[in-house]
Amino acid sequence: MDKNTIEPVAYIRTDFKDKFGIPRQSGLVGELTARVVFVPKYRNPDALRGIEGFSHLWLLFGFSKALRKTWSPTVRPPRLGGNKRIGVFASRSPFRPNGL
Repeated sequence: MDKNTIEPVAYIRTDFKDKFGIPRQSGLVGELTARVVFVPKYRNPDALRGIEGFSHLWLLFGFSKALRKTWSPTVRPPRLGGNKRIGVFASRSPFRPNGL
């Protein structure tokens, strides 16, 4: 594997089937849970040793269904009525130069 290639080590699984049911802010649905499912190559309990000692984890993820060949430096967020363009990095748009 090329050193510039990102290889997934796990996937985040929720009950949401499409983007329209997902809350805009975390914490709005207290009973919501998600699972981190490691790919077989990384399902080694030793890799998680000591993780229970932390209150939070940072999960970096790729938008697997938002990958495009081109990108735009500005987007029109629906929360602004879709009429105002803002910078893609000033938004939560998944359509970025790379999928992260």
